[in-house]
Amino acid sequence: MNPYLKELARIVRHPVQRLLLRGVYNRIRDIEYREFNRRYYGIEQVAEYLVGAQIEGDYCEFGVWQGTTFAHAWRTMGTLFPAMRFVAYDSFEGLPEPAGIDARDGYTSHFYRAQFACSHADFIRNMRRARVDPARLKTVQGWFSDTLRGPAGATHGVDRIAVAWVDCDLYESTVPVLDYLTPRITEGSVVAFDDWRCYRNLPDHGQQRAVGEWLARNPGLQLRELLSFGWNGVVFTVAGVPPGGS
Repeated sequence: MNPYLKELARIVRHPVQRLLLRGVYNRIRDIEYREFNRRYYGIEQVAEYLVGAQIEGDYCEFGVWQGTTFAHAWRTMGTLFPAMRFVAYDSFEGLPEPAGIDARDGYTSHFYRAQFACSHADFIRNMRRARVDPARLKTVQGWFSDTLRGPAGATHGVDRIAVAWVDCDLYESTVPVLDYLTPRITEGSVVAFDDWRCYRNLPDHGQQRAVGEWLARNPGLQLRELLSFGWNGVVFTVAGVPPGGS
C-alpha cells in the first residue's frame, strides 16, 4: 500500500474507532477514576443502603468544590429516589483561613485559605455538563456560620435530610453544619464525613472533635459506623435522635 495512503488511513481510522468505541472508552475511564476516587464507592454504597432503609429526605453536601462527588450522587441516587432534592452548600470561595483548633501550633493538616475554591458559576456549569436536573438542584452560597445558623438556616426549604455529605475539612466549619443537621435528620439518616481521619486521625481535632462535642450537646443522638471510604472518610447512620427530634 502506498505509504502516504497508509498514513492517511491511520489518521482517519483512529477518530472513527474512538467514535465507535466511545462508550467503551468512557466506561474504562469511569472504572479507572472510581479506583482513584474512593468517594464514588462511598456514594454507591450509601445509595444501596438507602434502598433498604427507606429514608425520605434530601441529599445535602456541605463543601462541594467543583461538584465531582455531588454529580456522582445525582447519577447514583437521582433515579432511585425521584423525590430527593440535591442541595449544595458552599462559600464558593474555598476554605476560610484555618484558625484556633484548626491551626494549633501552626499545624493545619495542609489546609489553607481559599483551597478548593470554585466559583458558583463554574459549579453550575459543571452540573449542566453532568445533566443534573435543575428543578431538583439547589445551592446555598456563603460561609456556613452565616447561612446555617439562626433564622438563616430555616430559609433554605430543607426539612428532612436523608444523606448529609460533610466535606468541609475544618472543625470550625463542621460545627455549624452539625447544628443545622440536628433537627433535620431522623433514625436511619446517613451522615458521611469526608475528612474524618484528617488531622492525624486525632479525636480532639477536626471533624472527630466536632462530632464528639455535637453528641455531648445532644443527649439521645447516636451514630453507628456504616462504612469507610479511602483512608480519610467514614459514613455513619443515625441510630437515635434527641428527644423532640425528627
